[in-house]
Amino acid sequence: MRRWKQVKWAETGQITEILGWPKTGHDADPPEAFFDRLIEEGRDDDAAMFLGQALPRFEVVAWAARTVQDLSLPSSAHDAEALKATLLWLQDPSDGRRRAAFQIAEQSHGASPQKMCALAAFFSGGSVASADVEPVLPPKDTAGAFAAGAVLTAATDSGRREEGLRTALALGDALASGREAARP
Repeated sequence: MRRWKQVKWAETGQITEILGWPKTGHDADPPEAFFDRLIEEGRDDDAAMFLGQALPRFEVVAWAARTVQDLSLPSSAHDAEALKATLLWLQDPSDGRRRAAFQIAEQSHGASPQKMCALAAFFSGGSVASADVEPVLPPKDTAGAFAAGAVLTAATDSGRREEGLRTALALGDALASGREAARP
């Protein structure tokens, strides 16, 4: 029986292909088995990137936001607003809140984990073009890449990288299995 009930992918290779990773003898394995192997091998960064593409988009944004909330150091006003916009989107994932998260992220400088959370929310679905033109869908890997980047950056910025990342990976595993709810 599959542990990751929230993950739509049946095989590891479906996810590693999105990441551009080379084929391996484990491509037919269930994603959770490959994730476990990455952790056992001490490849926590790869496990975060893998999880970023394995989780559904809503869950991946929730994973990043909760991790950033738990791990981040004090932030600038813009970064705090970016995380707040992400959390508001998680409460009500409407297009207006998604676009508001992007507008706030644009005002934030650098590559903070809070900004990456807001960008993950924006790229999670819906058009990335302005509302008055034909819709343009985001690349399918973008939300997960921003979410994983937010998790990795927050773990690093926390000063407790290994512990913080392991906690984040455990949360992601719990979201993937349905043991944790993504909704705030």
